[in-house]
Amino acid sequence: MRSNIGLTLASATSLMIGLGAASAADMPLKARPMVAPVVAYNWTGCYIGGNLGGKWARTSDVVNIPTATGPAGTSPASVLDLGNADSSTFLGGGQIGCNWQSGRVVFGIEGDAQAQRWRRTETIAGVLPALFVPGDIFELRSDWQASVRGRIGYAWDRTLLYATGGVAFTDVQAYTNWIPTVSGGIAFPGTITSQTKTLVGATVGAGVEQAITDNFTIGIEGRYTWYGRETFDAGQLATFGLRNIFTFAPTTRDVRVETAEVLLKANWKFNSGPVVAKY
Repeated sequence: MRSNIGLTLASATSLMIGLGAASAADMPLKARPMVAPVVAYNWTGCYIGGNLGGKWARTSDVVNIPTATGPAGTSPASVLDLGNADSSTFLGGGQIGCNWQSGRVVFGIEGDAQAQRWRRTETIAGVLPALFVPGDIFELRSDWQASVRGRIGYAWDRTLLYATGGVAFTDVQAYTNWIPTVSGGIAFPGTITSQTKTLVGATVGAGVEQAITDNFTIGIEGRYTWYGRETFDAGQLATFGLRNIFTFAPTTRDVRVETAEVLLKANWKFNSGPVVAKY
């Protein structure tokens, strides 16, 4: 009797274990949790934007009156160094460029142009070299600048720190007013001359740019530019006179220009979309 009861219990236990194993086999396995990919900003793409800032220009100006020989005689040479002077201006304009990102390094090229208005005016007075008279006016002015530059930077996701350098252009107008004067009873005529040239120089700088959205970025950039020395025509000056017959000298001005500026920039980027970082 006990033997039959034991056999029955063993059979029931085996049946329950078998049913439990079958049920467990039919249950779906729990999937491993998905790790969301880390999305990094992609600086690759072209952009267009505007800028606004301030500029400081330092100029040196040397006025030359060469020796001249004419019907009225021979006049001496004379030189007036007007020295260095600083000017400042607001400036604003736009830029266009393209970037390409490889890893964290970003390469780019950018062109920009700005309107500006810096000016230096010297009205001479006091004790002067021969042939210069108090009241003569020498002015320099500029209305625009532009540049074409390369860029290389390092990106921390949406923040880009970069260096930039290239070629710069600016207009400079040299205005010269030799005023009429009387010397030795002879009335010397005055003359007014203005010459404008486009100067070409080198520019270097650095900046930081921040992506606010996938398409909109803002930044700040500082640059230093030097244009070397350029010679401007200052007009024909009556340097010697006798009985209303004059000797004229072809005067010139040697001008050197260097500038520094800070620009706030905003860009709309036509990007290629975010990239998925691989870990």
